[in-house]
Formats: sequence, structure tokens, C-alpha cells
Amino acid sequence: MKSAVRDPEMTKSGEIGQAYAFEWLEAAPDLAPYLNSFYILRVGAERVADTMPAYSGQLMITLRGEASMTFEAGRTISAGAAGFMCPLTRAHQFELSPGTIIVGASLNFRGWASLTRLAVDENQDCYLPVERGLPLPLVCLAEELPERFAREEVTEREALEVLVEVVRSGISPLPMRHSQVIDTTLEWISSSLKPDIAILRERLCYSERQMQRLVARFFGQPPVRLIRRYRAIRSATLLSMPDLSAALEQEVFDAFYDQAHMIKEIRHFTGRTPKRLQPRAASIITETLAEPGYGSVDLFGGHEQIRRKKS
Repeated sequence: MKSAVRDPEMTKSGEIGQAYAFEWLEAAPDLAPYLNSFYILRVGAERVADTMPAYSGQLMITLRGEASMTFEAGRTISAGAAGFMCPLTRAHQFELSPGTIIVGASLNFRGWASLTRLAVDENQDCYLPVERGLPLPLVCLAEELPERFAREEVTEREALEVLVEVVRSGISPLPMRHSQVIDTTLEWISSSLKPDIAILRERLCYSERQMQRLVARFFGQPPVRLIRRYRAIRSATLLSMPDLSAALEQEVFDAFYDQAHMIKEIRHFTGRTPKRLQPRAASIITETLAEPGYGSVDLFGGHEQIRRKKS
């Protein structure tokens, strides 16, 4: 089987008290258009309680341990052996039991639509069993992995390779019309901290009503709320960079009414204030907001010099 991962490096966050460790792995070229990344998440000897930011959809397989997330009205859902964490429109609390090992695929919006065919506005801020988004043969492959791992028939990496093949086999091309909506909206939302909705309408060539409906279907929210979400996420990521230029920092501040508004928005979508998102404060939040974990939108909005400097 052709490997779909290349040159992994353990993240430094796992070295801080060994609370947890992420291993981000790039997708092979044929899967790269659909994914932010593949990953292995390993939890140490203590329970991890943290916040997941407004993140894209994931296909997760819990090889060992337990994972749960709290949704609306304090409703806590435990993840099954295999399932989909649907795209999140705001930050949510979650817990991982000691010793948990999860292999996952972080899907971008193309990937979610191509793999699950589920409308995001009808399937968001929730957890779904794997059979809701995959055909039965692939469901069986995914659901049997925890038992095979327990019997030591597969290693973590081998389990991840099975997940890779599940994703590869499950993805099917989208209609050209749908691909155009997704790609055009991604380009638009990546263009600025405050993109103009009129420009999106012009590029999509749809009526106002059609535009609102299609963007909500593939992104979970209408354009005006999508702007809020990505303005907060991108601002949080930029403000966490220790070498951010004064000019770009001012651009972030100017994207909000005032500092109080900025803090409120960033907290809503990431679960952290800008001060608590500093690189030294390693957490699952800062991992998922970093470039390996969140690649579906250009967080730098055209500031290519920032991207080059990071790399």
C-alpha cells in the first residue's frame, strides 16, 4: 500500500508534562486537496480537559481510551470507536481519558463534502456515527480497528494507514457547480480579515438567496457569520506569533470595533483570549489553529511573507 504520510515530527507540545502529543502527517498528493492533515493524538497518564476551537470536520477512530465533547445546553457526547466530529461553529469543551490514542483525518470543506455528502448546516456542532457518512464496507474497516489494535494486530501507524485508505476509497468527485462554490468561497474568505460579501456574490454568479443557501450548505453558516468565524480564528493565530509586525498587528485590531470586541470574538470561536493563545501556552487549541492542523483557509490572508517566515 502506498504510504500517504511523509516525514512526521512529534510536536513539541507533547514534551510539556507529557500531557498529550500530536503527530501531524501530511496527506499524499491525491488526498491533499481534501485534507488539512492526518494525525495521531496520544494522551499521557492524566485526563486532558481543554477546548476545541471552531474547527473543520474530522473522521476519528479511538484506538484506546475515551473522548467526549460538550455541546449545546451542557449535553456531553462520548465518541464511539469510529465517527465524525462535525464541523464546529464555535469553541466547545472536551475531555480525553488517560492513555487515549486517536487516529484521525482533519477534513477541509472540500473533503467533508466529497467524503460524507452531508450538508454542513444540518450537521454541525455534533458527533455522528461513522455509518452516517461512509458506505458499509468502509464502516466495517473503520469500526474494527480498535479491536485489532487491542489484539496487537496493528500498530498506531498501521491503523492510520487503514484510515488513509478508508478516506481514499470514500472520496468521490463533487459536481463542478459544488466545487466552484467551495473553492470560490475559500478564496474569498482567505482574501482579507473583512472580505466584501458583494464580491463573493459577483464571483459566484448566484442570486442573494442562492448564495446564502449554498454557502450555508458547504460551510455551515451564511457569509456574514463565516466572516466573523474566520476573522476571529485568523486574528488569534496571528496574534499568537511572537514576531508579528506592528503593521499587521494593527490590521488585526482594525478588523474589530474595539479591543473588547476582539477579545469577545476570539474567546467565542477559540475558547481562549489572545493572551492565553501565546506559543508558550501549548495546548490542543494552539495545535489545531497552527498551520498543520488548520489548512482549509489561508489564515494569513495574502500575507505570504508571514507564511514564508514561519516555514
